[in-house]
Amino acid sequence: MSFVKPQCNFKIKKNMKKILIIAIMVVASPVLRAQDGANELKNFRFGLKVSPSINWYKPEGKIISPNGVSARFGGGLVMEFRLAKVVSIQTGAQIDIDGAKVKYNNGGPDNAGANTVSYYYNTLDDKIVHYDPVLATSPSYTHFQLNERTYRITYVTIPVALKMKTKEIGAFTYFGQIGLNSSFRWKAFADDKLQVINDNTNALGTNDNKSKVEVTQDIAPYTAALNFGLGAEMNLSGSTSVVFGLNYNLGFMNVVMNDSKYLSRRANEANYSSSTNPTAFLLTKMPQEIKSNAVVLTVGVLF
Repeated sequence: MSFVKPQCNFKIKKNMKKILIIAIMVVASPVLRAQDGANELKNFRFGLKVSPSINWYKPEGKIISPNGVSARFGGGLVMEFRLAKVVSIQTGAQIDIDGAKVKYNNGGPDNAGANTVSYYYNTLDDKIVHYDPVLATSPSYTHFQLNERTYRITYVTIPVALKMKTKEIGAFTYFGQIGLNSSFRWKAFADDKLQVINDNTNALGTNDNKSKVEVTQDIAPYTAALNFGLGAEMNLSGSTSVVFGLNYNLGFMNVVMNDSKYLSRRANEANYSSSTNPTAFLLTKMPQEIKSNAVVLTVGVLF
């Protein structure tokens, strides 16, 4: 009996070692698989992108009309949170330079029944100003009819999108996305094509151009657009990928103030020329509604 007992203990210890090794392998297996598939299983990714775009405006009403497209630019930080293998939430923060061209369908200040869009300009300070009745008699101010305008508006944009992608096909993964871009106004400038209005005779004078007219207060502080598009990721190494995308931004909010801070609408009534002070009598705040559209090319890197 004293010889059999040690042999039994030896077998038990040997079996316990085997069980321990198997247990360690079972526990370690998911970790090893996670390391091998780091790109596929990573729940958070971040990166940078640049976004050149073609922008155009869609004005409402008959006084303001679209006037072509403008090339603009943006870029910033991208963050992506994985919900499932093929579904992610993408957000971030970016600086967007938006804006496009519009023209104003003026009837002329000396034509009865016509609309004229205009503003006063302080030639000493070289800036656009709010309308005031005394401006019409001050030599420091010029009254301009506004014929065409090109906006350049800088926004801080927070995009949120649902990103749905395929499994990896070769070196590429393809995706579609849809979401909302929330844009907060930072600053805004305009390039204007103008014509002088003589307030004494109600006649048009010489043509003029003004560049980098600050119109920040005339831009809505917040606007939003639907953002949807397609793209592809090309894996470089591990979780690092180059991203290409083509998106359409459909604006559904007014990008300017409903009643302009600077622009005046001059509605020439049939007897406007007989008024003792026709300028003060006829000038009202210009109602305006403009929505933004853009096609955006995105190139970026996700880590």
